[in-house]
Amino acid sequence: MVVAFGKIKDVNQVKKKLDQVVRCPKCEKKIKIGIELEVVNKSSALKNIYFPHIYIHGKPLHALICYLNAELKVRNIGIIESIEISRDFETFNQLLNKWMNPY
Repeated sequence: MVVAFGKIKDVNQVKKKLDQVVRCPKCEKKIKIGIELEVVNKSSALKNIYFPHIYIHGKPLHALICYLNAELKVRNIGIIESIEISRDFETFNQLLNKWMNPY
């Protein structure tokens, strides 16, 4: 992984972008999904099992949940409107790391 000033210089080294564009049913936003390669590598061993991916966005805050198969094709989507975020230091740090290095 190439990191420059705390941020990833080449996102393609840590994220695989899906070819599909998904439209959020709640806000109609077009979303290009990117999955962490670490997750892709783990899930590729799980043939025939869908795995969930959550994309948090919008105002009011909501999440698009996409169920992907081993070939990284979106097979189903849903909306999550009830979101609770733990208010502790560890969770805050993890959210901040995701925000600074969006993969």
